[in-house]
Amino acid sequence: MTTSIATPPIATDRFRYDTFTQALHWLTLIAVAGAFVSGQLMDDMPRGAAKAQLISTHISVGLLVLTFTVLRLARRIAVPQPDPIPGAPLVQMAAKAMHLTLYLLLVIVPIAGMAMVWAKGRTVGFFGLFTLPPLIGPDRDLAHRLGEMHEIGANLILVLAGVHAAAAIVHHTMLKDGAIARMLPFGTSRHG
Repeated sequence: MTTSIATPPIATDRFRYDTFTQALHWLTLIAVAGAFVSGQLMDDMPRGAAKAQLISTHISVGLLVLTFTVLRLARRIAVPQPDPIPGAPLVQMAAKAMHLTLYLLLVIVPIAGMAMVWAKGRTVGFFGLFTLPPLIGPDRDLAHRLGEMHEIGANLILVLAGVHAAAAIVHHTMLKDGAIARMLPFGTSRHG
């Protein structure tokens, strides 16, 4: 008598993202929220050890955002993407443009932040585990410009993430097409 180990069913819904992609999506959201909150908090803190620790945490969380985004982009290239939910071509084109812009910002903003830190003559570390070698030297003017780019880009990420969330809610509540289920480990899309 042989026993077999039960394997989980493979998702057959061609409109849903795989579990790994779903996890990266939500981890990126959490990291972006952490980076934004820590960035806001550190702006209002007086200089000192607590602020230095929060800045270090902000930098580390920013590196997580960059890492998750690069993994997500690599996954998009390596694994076929689910079919888009049927809809008007203009809406689908707008969604693609928004996703592309969001991905670009999720790469550019952390890189600008790291470059700003290096231009200030400081180090970029990851939760005390390692430090990245500086790719640029100290330059106060460049640090200021990069800081502005980092802040504007971070605000744009929030705006686009808000539009993205609002669109998902509209899809779920008004169109009832199961769009939110695409990124959740449970539920099914209406089209699946």
